[in-house]
Amino acid sequence: MGDSEEEGSLLFRVDLSRQISSNIDPDDAPHNKIDLPGTKQSNPSTSCIINTMKLLQWNIWYKEKIENIAQTIKTIDPDIVCLQELGVYSVANPDAHTAHKLQSLLGLNMYYKDAQKWEGAHSEQGNAILSKYPIIRSDYEYIQVSTESIDYSKEGRVYVEVSLQIDKKIIAIGTTHMSYTHQFQETHEKKKETDNLVNVLKTKKASFIFTGDLNTTPESYTIKEIEKYLTNAGPSFQKNTWTTKPFDYQGFTESKLNWRLDYVFHSPDLRALSAEVIQTNYSDHLPLLVEFA
Repeated sequence: MGDSEEEGSLLFRVDLSRQISSNIDPDDAPHNKIDLPGTKQSNPSTSCIINTMKLLQWNIWYKEKIENIAQTIKTIDPDIVCLQELGVYSVANPDAHTAHKLQSLLGLNMYYKDAQKWEGAHSEQGNAILSKYPIIRSDYEYIQVSTESIDYSKEGRVYVEVSLQIDKKIIAIGTTHMSYTHQFQETHEKKKETDNLVNVLKTKKASFIFTGDLNTTPESYTIKEIEKYLTNAGPSFQKNTWTTKPFDYQGFTESKLNWRLDYVFHSPDLRALSAEVIQTNYSDHLPLLVEFA
C-alpha cells in the first residue's frame, strides 16, 4: 500500500457473505477470501459478568511461547481479549497456529484474521479477538494491503471486528496492529493507513470498543484522528507499554519502557470504570486491562 500511486483508500471489507470494495478490484486484492472458519465458538461458561465486563488488549509478540500467553490470560481472567502479532508456525511456536492454540487452551470463542503472509516461509501473522460471550458477527478490513515485504512498514495490516451478544445488548469490538515506522515517525504512508482505519471507526456511533497496538505515540496524527470519534478508555497516556525486551531494527535500538504504543478507545455511550497496565515478563508489550460498565 505504501508504494501505491493512488491517494484513495486501498481497503476492502468482508461482511459475512458479502464483499465490498472501495478502490480495489477484489480479484486483485491478495488473500481477501471470506474467512468464516476463522470464527470459532467454544460454548464457554455463560456465567460472565453481565453488569461489567473486563477487556484485555495485548500484543503478544511473535517470539513468545504461546503457553506463557495462555497462562497469563487465564490468571487475569478477562471477558474479552484483543490480541495482535499471533504467528502461524513461527520460530517460537513452530508447530502451532497460535490463535487456534489459544482458543483451545482458553476455551473461548474466537475470531482470527491474517494480516501478513510470507508464502515462501509458509507462515503468517494476524490479529484475534477471544470472548466468553457468543460471537454473532465477524468482519475484517485491510488498512494496508499484504505484500511479501520483510520491511515492517510495508507489511499487511488488518482491522478485525466482532459483534458480541452480552446479555440483551450487542457490543462491537474492533482491534488492529498498525505498521511500524522508524522510531514511530509519522510518514505519508502511515497517515494513509490511519485514514483508512478512521474511515471505519467514524461509523461506529454507539456500543463499540476499539483496541490495538497502533505503533504510534499519544501526540501523533493517528491518535488525534481517532479521538475525534472515540474516547480514550485509559489508562493515562503517560503510562508506557513498550518495550520490556531489547529492540534493534534498522539502526533504532531500545531496551527500556519508554513508549506508549497500545490503546483502548470506546464510543461515548460506554463507560470505563477502571484501566491499568498489567505487569508481566511475557511479550515485549505490557497488556492493558479495562473494565467497562
